[in-house]
Amino acid sequence: MRTLLLILLSLFLVFAQPKEPPPGTKCVVCGMDVNMEPRLTSQAKLKDGTYKYAESPKHMLQYYLENRDKVAELWVKDYSSGKWIDGTKAYYVVIKEGPMGYDLAPFQSKITAKKFAKEGKVYQLKDITKVFLEHLDMGHVH
Repeated sequence: MRTLLLILLSLFLVFAQPKEPPPGTKCVVCGMDVNMEPRLTSQAKLKDGTYKYAESPKHMLQYYLENRDKVAELWVKDYSSGKWIDGTKAYYVVIKEGPMGYDLAPFQSKITAKKFAKEGKVYQLKDITKVFLEHLDMGHVH
């Protein structure tokens, strides 16, 4: 039984991969081109196997919070390396220069996020709410 579980977990990890958005793909929240700032491009794989894309982590997290029951996987790009990482395990730092103003820079490493944040705060998914994202849109950073 343990061997079967390990095989299933391995298969899940192999197939649980993000897809690069095709050129011209629009953000599920605002309709902007999701490829305008590649290191901020984010995505959700839905339980039905389809993908939703956003030009920024802020918009993907907004979509995720409103559609959590439909989302199977959440992917963001590590702001340092540009590699896809699990958005549910990422560490987020507020930045001013997102595609639509204030946004979130995701990091795989808490240490890297803290260094980037300097004196700022580092957030995890559990800290990010709809209200937090609304305040971010208005430029009010916690």
